[in-house]
Amino acid sequence: MKFKNLVFILVIVIILGGCWDHRELSEITVVVGMAIDKGQDNQYKLTVEGINAMELNSKTASGFAPSIVFTLEGETLAELTRKMNIGISKYLIYSHMKVLVISEEVLKEEMIYFLDFLERNREIRDDFNIVTARHVEAADILRTTYQVQKSSSLKLHTQLNSLVDSWGGDPNIRLNDIIQTYTSPGKRGVMTALTIRGKPEKGGSVDNMNKTTPDAMVVVDSLAILKKDKLLGFLPIKDTRNFLWITNKLNKTEVSVICAKERNLGVRVVNTLTKTEAKLINGRAVINLKVRGEAYIESAQCKDDLTQVDTYEKYGRLTEKKIKRDLEATIDKLQQVYKADIFGFGEVLYRQDYKNFKRIEKNWDEYFSDALVNVDVHIKLRRSGIRTKSIFTEVK
Repeated sequence: MKFKNLVFILVIVIILGGCWDHRELSEITVVVGMAIDKGQDNQYKLTVEGINAMELNSKTASGFAPSIVFTLEGETLAELTRKMNIGISKYLIYSHMKVLVISEEVLKEEMIYFLDFLERNREIRDDFNIVTARHVEAADILRTTYQVQKSSSLKLHTQLNSLVDSWGGDPNIRLNDIIQTYTSPGKRGVMTALTIRGKPEKGGSVDNMNKTTPDAMVVVDSLAILKKDKLLGFLPIKDTRNFLWITNKLNKTEVSVICAKERNLGVRVVNTLTKTEAKLINGRAVINLKVRGEAYIESAQCKDDLTQVDTYEKYGRLTEKKIKRDLEATIDKLQQVYKADIFGFGEVLYRQDYKNFKRIEKNWDEYFSDALVNVDVHIKLRRSGIRTKSIFTEVK
């Protein structure tokens, strides 16, 4: 009994002992963003953004900078993250990081080996956005302030998530996504490309937050295409939405459909679902895409009677043709220009036709570029918003 009581007391002491590595809030700086540029002699330039919590609270803000952005140059991120106190006074916490910005130059030079450090580090989570900076330094992305969310990294995290929910312009790439595509023979990588609209040198000023039209603003620019650790090029942002549609990662979006000469419909597509089938027939990859969804009219410039079923059937067919053309155009770019399967058709073939895929695995990019891709779109147009007739057809 004495031994059992002793064991019980030891267990209670261990449980109630608290965190062995705890730190007070006044002793730490929370890092919310990280940017990686190319330094001299193939070194890395690491920039971190640590928030000034008091300036993010409207009750305690006093007009000072909302965050500290500091840069160091060295050979590995492992060393640089531990040396940041050369300039920053408090202990840095990386577990709440929201965005990682990789410069275009780093991707072109195939210098993404730092991802090994991020994957190994037990403090860094896998819930942050990974993006690239186009035409500007990655550090400038973190330095550009914003009036609504004063921290650049927090603004970007919210901005990208909102874009995904409302239109579908961000592939929502995380660390595991990059690693998976790097090791996969049947899929190439992508990430959102950001740039700065305006004057990057003025983006770091507090005055930038006090203007209705900021001197500099970070905007989503395009979609970067990667093959292993090499940057192949960029696709326009409209192709990002199509990429999400093809890979079944799109929930809702807005489509502009021509319904008459110089007149358009605004169609809100929701509850989308895409199914992919792949097989090898006579030495050629055949991909079948089935896209399904529901939609309703948000704006109408045409004079067709929206009280008639025929009108909805007509507009539904026009919407389907528009979506089909857009998806096929994006697929054609990847097949003919980049010869890179960012959609994961190879992975689908691996799952559905394993033996044949293993035979062509090493040459999948060539097979993808010659693949026959059939796109079948069916959209059910259900309603026309809160009114039927347009005011422009009612008023003479």
